[in-house]
Amino acid sequence: MERTLALLAGAGVGLGLMYLLDPRSGGRRRGYLYDRASDLAHEAGDAAQSFTREAQHRVAGLAHGDFSGMIPSGRVLGGWSPAARTLMTLGGVSLFVYGLTQEAPTACVLGTAGLALAAEGLTNADAEDLANLPRAAAGAARNTAGTVRRVANQAYDMAGTAADRISDAAGAAAEQLGFGDRSSGGARRQQSMMPSGV
Repeated sequence: MERTLALLAGAGVGLGLMYLLDPRSGGRRRGYLYDRASDLAHEAGDAAQSFTREAQHRVAGLAHGDFSGMIPSGRVLGGWSPAARTLMTLGGVSLFVYGLTQEAPTACVLGTAGLALAAEGLTNADAEDLANLPRAAAGAARNTAGTVRRVANQAYDMAGTAADRISDAAGAAAEQLGFGDRSSGGARRQQSMMPSGV
């Protein structure tokens, strides 16, 4: 079984090399595959750059307490001044630390209130703003998934085209060697992908 697989793999590699190194049209095929791979690489690079740039802008905005890029309505309800935010943060941290010195129910209440106050001071966003963040993150994830899906579809199309050409070259080689009639692999692949009712 392993020898058969090795033989088939060797034959596949040989057919692929024959397809690409063909003296008559191998150069054109290599050029076509290079152009398609180059286009796909450029598009993937552009998508990655766009995603990185957008993420950097959003992180910079979040670092400055601006949630307008993350919230779908584009409006931020928390509008505290920098001095008030500093006082809230210090007060929240102090309340949290004081809560650590207390007993069970009081410690939980003081610690939670301190963390909430510190979070409000650090982010300049109130509870409604924070509640909208998961929805905005889901929208950003959908956009990213759409870009990845588009790039994957293009890669699949390119692989299918290459497989069709290799199949055609294998059929031509088989015909020249007298192993049977040449049939188009691309046509077989497209027929196999069509619904049965068509």
